[in-house]
Amino acid sequence: MKPDSQPELEPFLRRIRSPALAFAVVRLRDEDTALDMVQETMIGFVKVASGYGEEAWTNLFYKILLRRITDWQRKVAWRTRLCCILPFSQLGNADDDDGEDNITAHAGNTIQDMAESAYDAGILFGHFERVLQSLPARQQEAYLLRQWQGMDVKATADIMGCSQGSVKTHLSRAMQTLREQLGEWLDE
Repeated sequence: MKPDSQPELEPFLRRIRSPALAFAVVRLRDEDTALDMVQETMIGFVKVASGYGEEAWTNLFYKILLRRITDWQRKVAWRTRLCCILPFSQLGNADDDDGEDNITAHAGNTIQDMAESAYDAGILFGHFERVLQSLPARQQEAYLLRQWQGMDVKATADIMGCSQGSVKTHLSRAMQTLREQLGEWLDE
């Protein structure tokens, strides 16, 4: 790495850590694994960042992260298949710790209204999370990069390694499924 790029690299990594972690947590459904993926991505990114201009760093970072997540998911799928064949294997399964969601209650007239509102928001988030997890991987990626990370179509296409039209199609299908599955919750 060039010595003069180090000062710009550190703030970039601090800036991208939180959104990348949020992306990884949603894709992996496991915060500890997501933290590991983001850390490994940062290490890999630092090794190659000097070969790219600063304007390309975000796309490069997410490409590396997406590859690591995909590789990890393939490994887990392979282990799961292997565990079915070898039930006494020592290959442990990932924890399925749901954890607690942080819910911000909407304004209400009473404490009971606030509690009911928080409960409803928690139920909606649970449904949203299940629907999002049920989407095919490419639709999930398009939705998370475009809607959650706020990336434009071109950057998303670059990160996903597909055309801009494919990104639009994946996002459209994801949005359609979310509307169909959550419509009753959003209309109330």
